[in-house]
Amino acid sequence: MHRRLFIAAALALLAPGALAQGGADVQRISTYLNALTTLTGSFVQTNPDGSISEGRFYIRKPGLMRFEYEPPNPALVISDGVWVAVIDRRSNTPAQRYPLSDTPLDLLLRDRVDLAREGAIRKVEKGNGQLRVTAVDPDAPQRGSLTLIFSDRPLELRQWIVVDDRGQVTTVLLSDMKRDVTLDRSLFSIESAELDRR
Repeated sequence: MHRRLFIAAALALLAPGALAQGGADVQRISTYLNALTTLTGSFVQTNPDGSISEGRFYIRKPGLMRFEYEPPNPALVISDGVWVAVIDRRSNTPAQRYPLSDTPLDLLLRDRVDLAREGAIRKVEKGNGQLRVTAVDPDAPQRGSLTLIFSDRPLELRQWIVVDDRGQVTTVLLSDMKRDVTLDRSLFSIESAELDRR
């Protein structure tokens, strides 16, 4: 279930678009995302049943991402620039793979991001030092929504909230983030991750 929710979050995360009234803030977010080259940090995920999962994440643009869940959650999620794979580290079953180009992660992980041009942000809210952007997939709004929460000044992604197609809510809180760190390409190898669990 946790792996399914992560993929739902990933797919919702980049549902594109913009409202005219939030255009300047949407442009700020695009500029912020474009300035990221590498990013690491910790995350705490609150699942719909109230359970908590924690772990570390690594992003290296273009195309590379890794989310490592701490035990007892066995999940590992990797994008190698072509595929997004969900690996169960307690099992020898093959990774579940999704083409990166078919997921909204492709938008987040590409060199150039332009959320205003892409087309599906439904709400932009400011207040209490935060900037909140709610998005849906314009081709499949029934899949749910994602709210990205940024600190406003300085602008920094801090949290996202996913509401899935059944109305279940998953929250991911980011912390301890470091930008412009050196990340080896091997960290994003799906094949190596599959071999490491055996």
